[in-house]
Amino acid sequence: MTLYTPAPLLRPFGEDKPTLLVSWWITIFATIIIALRLAGRYVRVEKLWAEDKVAACSLIPLYMRMACVHVVLLYGTNNVQLPRGLQFTREEIHRRSIGSGLVLFSRILYPATLWILKYVSLHFFSRLIKATGKRRYYYTLMFVRVSLGITFLAVIISNLAECRPFHAYWQVTPDPGPQCRQGVASLLTMAVCNTFTDLLLVVFPVPIILSSKIKTSRKAFLVLLFSLGLSAVIVSSYRVPKVLDENGYQGTRTTWASIEILVGTIVANTQVLGSFIRDTGVKKARFRPGYEHNSHSGTNSKGAGGLSSFQNNNTNNMTLMSHKDNWGDEVDERGGVTGMGMSTTIKAQSSMDTDFSKSPSGRASEDSLIPKGSHHHSSNSLSQSNLSGVTAVVRTTRIEVTVEDADTGSGRQMTPTPPKPPKPPMQVRSASVRGTGRGSTKVLQQVDAPLPGGLSPPSRGGLNS
Repeated sequence: MTLYTPAPLLRPFGEDKPTLLVSWWITIFATIIIALRLAGRYVRVEKLWAEDKVAACSLIPLYMRMACVHVVLLYGTNNVQLPRGLQFTREEIHRRSIGSGLVLFSRILYPATLWILKYVSLHFFSRLIKATGKRRYYYTLMFVRVSLGITFLAVIISNLAECRPFHAYWQVTPDPGPQCRQGVASLLTMAVCNTFTDLLLVVFPVPIILSSKIKTSRKAFLVLLFSLGLSAVIVSSYRVPKVLDENGYQGTRTTWASIEILVGTIVANTQVLGSFIRDTGVKKARFRPGYEHNSHSGTNSKGAGGLSSFQNNNTNNMTLMSHKDNWGDEVDERGGVTGMGMSTTIKAQSSMDTDFSKSPSGRASEDSLIPKGSHHHSSNSLSQSNLSGVTAVVRTTRIEVTVEDADTGSGRQMTPTPPKPPKPPMQVRSASVRGTGRGSTKVLQQVDAPLPGGLSPPSRGGLNS
C-alpha cells in the first residue's frame, strides 16, 4: 500500500447521500450535547463558566464545516477518475472546482472543532490543579497547552503546504497530481497530532486522581471516566488505513471525520453531563421551606445573646455549594475541588448569611431570636460581639382586641369614647363676718397680725401641721 494512489472511480451522488445524512445527524447530535451542557449549567448556577463558553464556540467551526461538506458531496471534487471515453462538461468542471476548494477549507475547520473541544477539557484541568496547590502540575499543564498550540499549527501547515502551486488544490483538468487532490500529508499529520494530544489529556489527570484521599473504587471510576479519550485515539487510528484503502475517497474521509468529531464532543462533555444526571457537583443553593442549616463556622454566639450566624437560602443569593463526596464530577469556577480530602468551596454573594443555631433537642429554638437579659446588656453585647455581618432579630407580637357585643353577640372593635369636658377652676372664697375662706390671702394676713397682750402668732408651719 503506497501513500499516493490513483484517483478513485467516479461514483453517483446516490452513494454519497448516506454520508451526507450521517454527517448532518452527527452535527445535530453534537449540538444537542453541547446545548444540554449549557442548559444544565445555567439551570444549576444561573450562569455559564469559561469552559462552557468555549464549548459553545466549537459550534461555529462545526456548522461551517458541515456547510462545506454539504456542497462538497453535492458538487464533487477533483479527486475522481473518469471512465474511458467520458469527459467533464464545463459546468461539471466549475462545480468540482468549487467543491475542491471547499475541501481545503473544511480540512482546516475539522481540526479547529476538535482542538476547541480539547481546550474545554484542558480548562477543566487548569482549575483542578489550582485546587491541589501543587506546583509541579502547573508545569505539566503548561506543556500540554504548548503542545495543543504546536500540533494545531502543524495540522494547518500540512494542509496548506502539500500542493504547489497553491491554486492546483481546486484544479480539475488537467490532473493536478495526487499531492494536490488526495491530501495524504494532512491526513497523516492530523492522525499523529490528534492521537498525541488525546493521550496527553488522558494521562494528565491520572496522577492527581491516584494521589487523592478517596476510595479505591472511586479512583477506578474516575480513571475510567477520563480514559474515554482513548476512544478518540482508536477512531483516529482506524480512520487512516480505511481512507488510504479507498484511495482517499471523499465520502469515506468525510464519514470518519464526522465520527471523530462526535467522539470528541462526547469525551469533552461526558464528565459534566454525568454530574448533572447524578445531581452532584457545584450547584446553586435552593430555598427549601422548613430546612434548617446547621452552621459549622465555629463562631461564638454567647456574646450576641444566643444569636449565631446562619445561612440565608434565599433564591436571590448566588450561593455556589459543592458536595464533599463528588470529586471528579465538577470543580467550581474559582478552582475549589469537592472531596479528595480538601476543603469545600462555598461562594456567597450576600453579606447577611445567617442561620439559627439548633437547640440541644435538635430543633431551632425560638427563644434564640430574643437576646437574654436586660435590654441594655443585650444591646452592648451585640455591639461588642466579634460576629461580622450578624443582624439582631427582635420578635414582635401584634395583638388585636375584639369586644363582644352583649346585645347582638357579634364581634366588633371598640370605638373610642369622646373625652369629658374639663372641670372649672377652683374659686377662692372670701372672708366673712363669721369666718374666713381657705386659701385666701386675707386669711394669711390676719394670721400674721400681732395678738392682744403681746403674744406672738404661731408660725405657719404650726398651722400647717
